[in-house]
Amino acid sequence: MLESYLESRFKVDMASPHTRARCRRVCLLVVLIAVLSLGDLLVTWTFLNSFGMQEANPFAAFIIRQQNPFALVLFKVGSIMACISTILVVRHRRQGEIAAWIAASILIMLTVRWAVYTNEMAGFNNTVTIGEAQQNDHWLLFHNRRAESAPLP
Repeated sequence: MLESYLESRFKVDMASPHTRARCRRVCLLVVLIAVLSLGDLLVTWTFLNSFGMQEANPFAAFIIRQQNPFALVLFKVGSIMACISTILVVRHRRQGEIAAWIAASILIMLTVRWAVYTNEMAGFNNTVTIGEAQQNDHWLLFHNRRAESAPLP
């Protein structure tokens, strides 16, 4: 219903090879966005359940401080779905493709940052403990996990 409304409102010519090609590109970018977003969720979950991390997103940090893993997953999956849904609705238009490229670029940069962060954390020696890291107010960890007494790698 929404798609037919948008098509009638914006006069999308699906017979055009350019429009069909744009739709294909946007759909491929949406798949990339979904995969990279789920990877971000997986890495976030892993760090929160091992030795902790700092979260740059203030909404996610607030949820983590509430010690509610289900709410964090719900927030991240909801954010992913909102982004993907919005992009798919406007996939026929140039603005939709631009939005898809921007979202994919941000997630590629985030994935690179995770790789750097993981290498940095692996470089710590065993004298840095969770207790020392937790003295930083920005350090986040899901409590009641086996990691509370584990040293950093």
